[in-house]
Amino acid sequence: MQKMKALTILLCTLLACTGFLAGCSTVSPDTAIQEKEKQAADPTELKANLSVVVPQGDYLDFMKKEVLPGFQKQYPGVKINVQPEPDGGQMDARIAAGDAPNVWMGVFGYQPAKYAKAGKLVKLDELPGADELKSQLDETFIHEDYGGWYYVPWNATTQMLIYNKQLFEEAGLDPDNPPSTFDEYVQAAKKINELPSRNGNKVYGNVFWNEQLSSGGWYWTMLAQIYYNMNDGKHQLFNQYGSDIVFDQKDAGMKEFLAFAREAQAYAPKTMEQDFFNRNIGMWIQYGYGWKTNLKEAKGKPMEIGKDVGIAPLPTPKEGQTPWSTLDGRSLMIFKAKEAEEQASWAFVKYLMDEEINLKACKELGQLPTLTALKDDPYFQREDTKPFVDQLEHTLPNEPYAVMDQVSNELLQVYQQVVIDRSLTPEEGVKKAAARAREVLKKEQ
Repeated sequence: MQKMKALTILLCTLLACTGFLAGCSTVSPDTAIQEKEKQAADPTELKANLSVVVPQGDYLDFMKKEVLPGFQKQYPGVKINVQPEPDGGQMDARIAAGDAPNVWMGVFGYQPAKYAKAGKLVKLDELPGADELKSQLDETFIHEDYGGWYYVPWNATTQMLIYNKQLFEEAGLDPDNPPSTFDEYVQAAKKINELPSRNGNKVYGNVFWNEQLSSGGWYWTMLAQIYYNMNDGKHQLFNQYGSDIVFDQKDAGMKEFLAFAREAQAYAPKTMEQDFFNRNIGMWIQYGYGWKTNLKEAKGKPMEIGKDVGIAPLPTPKEGQTPWSTLDGRSLMIFKAKEAEEQASWAFVKYLMDEEINLKACKELGQLPTLTALKDDPYFQREDTKPFVDQLEHTLPNEPYAVMDQVSNELLQVYQQVVIDRSLTPEEGVKKAAARAREVLKKEQ
């Protein structure tokens, strides 16, 4: 009995010591979570002055009227200066000069990758509440670059074909049966292009936004979807590592893409000086969901989806193929700054991802949701919205490579020569664009 009693005392002592040592040397999972949450800033104590850059127009107004009053009521010590996104490459110049904003509402794909690679962005994975926010997002919109998560997808969009039902009917086309192949598209554009002028304006079969050909990666996303349909969504510009381009491969269909654009351009104005909403354009193959606000400002009176305007998937080479489109959207990037500014920026980003605010933004700015909880909202089942929500299933995200913008610029310069100037053949264009793209890649390696 004495021996058993001694062993019992020894065992209890060892267990007590083990527990004590464990408590001194490690932290339980629950405690770790609590400690991480403690790092989140107290709204009443957080103080910072932030600069936030957003797209021009409706985004700027929405931020000032719908977002800032509520946020600053919750975070009284945080002052936000909302600024419109500058045109062209001015934002790059500003960041290079050390004048980066605290938060930039940029685009998906190459922008987060570009600035993450340059070490300019805050790694969101390490911030309090990051895992919780990530779990609320549709995986379609999440991408990690250079070993980290560097942007929050605020909203999304994709492009489809819209067409003028009245012009279809006048041209002898079925207004309820839009073209489903590229050959049918060109034939329809030709017929509409032959209609008589109205109100002093020529009627065109279709239109492209050619004045944006100098806009690099952003504008390529509006042409890329046509290219994707030439290869059944199997190829983008780069290989999966971003180490080389693949658009010069025969089965990528870049030659076919340039040939189609060249043929369709014959039935289009040179620029968007006269756009689809002037009612003298038959089709627009680059209509993003975010452009729907333009319907209200159509010439004469607002245009209505279903009545004046039809929505359709993009054409494909052959009947019955899957129509592909581009997955685009606005990404919330936080640039490195003082600790208080980074904390306030993260609080602002999380505020923007609140379900109520996010839904309101989607409605007012004409965008699609990235939060899974919003996808079944009745708003996204409407006639002018549901086709875009359904199309998201067959989209390719913008390519997340830092050199995307530069390569796109080279490709778009060649596009100008092939499609607009007609100084190069499609075959010559592919070779020239590929050579220029590889020169860019070589310099970056």
